[in-house]
Amino acid sequence: MSGGISWDPLPPVFTSTRFSNLSPLRGEENVKEASMEKKPRLVAGGGGGGGGDGEASGSAVCGGLLVERLPEALLVEVVGRLELEAACSAAASCRALRSAAAAAFSAVMSLDLSMFPPTNAILNRILAGNGALRSLVVNCSLIDDAAVAAIAKGSLRELSLLKCSSFSPYLFVVIGERCKNLRSFVLEMVASNDDEHFGICRKSVAHIFKGCGNLENLSLKFFPLLGPGSVDFESLVPIPSTIKVLLLQPVSNWQAKRLFPISTSLKTPVSSTVESLSLVLDIITDELVACITGSLHNLVELCLEDNPMLEPDLHNDLTNIGLQALGLCHKLTHLSLTRGKQNCSSTFRRVTDFGILMLAEGCKQLKTVRLAGFSKVRDAGYAALLQSCKDLKKFEVSTGCLSDLTCLDLDEAAPKITEVRLLNCGLLTSETAISLSSCTNLEVLDLSGCRSIADSGLVSISQLSKLTLLDLSGADVTDAGLSALGNGRCPMSSLCLRGCKRISNNGIASLLCGSGTINKTIISLDIGNVPRISGGAVTLIAKNCEQISSLCLRNCLLINDSSIETLGSMRHNSGRNSLRMLDLSYCSRLSRSFLGLFEPPCFRGLRWLGVGKNMLERRGCSPTVAELLERKPGLTVCGNACEMGCRNQCHPDIRRQ
Repeated sequence: MSGGISWDPLPPVFTSTRFSNLSPLRGEENVKEASMEKKPRLVAGGGGGGGGDGEASGSAVCGGLLVERLPEALLVEVVGRLELEAACSAAASCRALRSAAAAAFSAVMSLDLSMFPPTNAILNRILAGNGALRSLVVNCSLIDDAAVAAIAKGSLRELSLLKCSSFSPYLFVVIGERCKNLRSFVLEMVASNDDEHFGICRKSVAHIFKGCGNLENLSLKFFPLLGPGSVDFESLVPIPSTIKVLLLQPVSNWQAKRLFPISTSLKTPVSSTVESLSLVLDIITDELVACITGSLHNLVELCLEDNPMLEPDLHNDLTNIGLQALGLCHKLTHLSLTRGKQNCSSTFRRVTDFGILMLAEGCKQLKTVRLAGFSKVRDAGYAALLQSCKDLKKFEVSTGCLSDLTCLDLDEAAPKITEVRLLNCGLLTSETAISLSSCTNLEVLDLSGCRSIADSGLVSISQLSKLTLLDLSGADVTDAGLSALGNGRCPMSSLCLRGCKRISNNGIASLLCGSGTINKTIISLDIGNVPRISGGAVTLIAKNCEQISSLCLRNCLLINDSSIETLGSMRHNSGRNSLRMLDLSYCSRLSRSFLGLFEPPCFRGLRWLGVGKNMLERRGCSPTVAELLERKPGLTVCGNACEMGCRNQCHPDIRRQ
């Protein structure tokens, strides 16, 4: 989203890889081992002083005494050179390391804990002495009001609280009182079992706006998406007039119209200074679009998504008139209009090619276009956008009505296009892939759900020298097509082959062992729901993919314990970067004891593991999920069959369910 948050990188103290090979989950032992390497004299002394209490207890006491005897400056240096997760774990160990971690974190100005859910104890220890923090992102799935004092710092300018489920209204009161200079506030809150408590928290967010008078970026997401009006955003009025970026989810159509009244006789709750607006609604209508375009004259980005409960009636829907009204936003450069089908199979059936043509004529300055749910729009409308918007860089359409004709003539638009996503376009064939090969600056190509894309299309795609992301979910490609990619020029970092049922282990071998560089550049690989993928493919991935950090094997029915054991042991023994995310949902051949494969030291850097609900409901598992998480506190285990990393999902941590 333009105008959104851009996090500064962590200072050098947390970006050094000098100790990156140390386990992020065994902070005290890592520091002890590193210190023993540098100070063998202290190791000998420590060993002699602690041998009288028995082997197990004596070893623990010996380690604690050794760390206590090390100079504080050395401990601070060591902790400062650890990866972020390891440094956080050090804060949860002995007194000397807690002190060193506090000192190492004391001057940090930007901290992102979105992938490492800290506990109350860890967060309090690493932030207690920090008075310089400007930007903070926290995965709040394991913390509650006990961490509020550590979070609410007066120095903060940007604060993102993700996956909140256990806070009381106290959080918002304290932030409003202490964070007077806050410029950006992002909140994701998941409904708890106590609906009354959840409702109180929603209304208590207003305390932040009363105290934080300099807010420019405001993002409020509540999960799950409840019914229309379930979130009372009127309790937030007046929204600060300084707001430039606003996201509300969910908000009802009638509430949104009250936020953006057309009549000049009414007091406008939201200032016309808003440049970026994102709303997740129950329904998008012409009247709402007119309210927005009539109130927000400086709008640069507009994202509207709806999920109607019932099929909208004739006079309460988006039509060509609403598309024409968008032409009044002469500064609009980013537009997203989508209709979901979670509640009913409804589409924008009153918008035709004529409405898209008027949009293209009125908003020629568009750089990003995202459209979904327009069942009556055909190639002529989409082609008009590609031809009229001379600065178009990103183009996304999800529809079953788009064919190869849309991308047939891209000569003028091709050089500027960097991202194309054509989703679930059943009429597309490899001819579109061949046409898109003229987009020499293309970096992202998503053809997921386009089932007629075949090997001939991959031959053309493989020559795109800047392509870093390719999604071919459900495509009709074979091992020959993967061979073309493996010998191509793409510096691919993300590749999705989910549901490509004609590929096999041989195709993965051709992809990763070809003359190209994919095996050196690939970071994320999805080969889920491919029936012929087995342990052989996993071995190839473990052996050849140097940088891979995200791997999806969901619903691969030939994957068993030995496959996962090979993956963990080969990467551990080779010393390569560890996997961060692994999806094994619905891999039914895994045994009841497969979680034992993730115990230390294997899968040392794993941060997210998808196992599916069926795995969690098995009886007699050893170890249990609770036992594994006790040994790996930085790991998140998802049993909800979410996409990788619980993307676009927010639910309580399994430890709190």
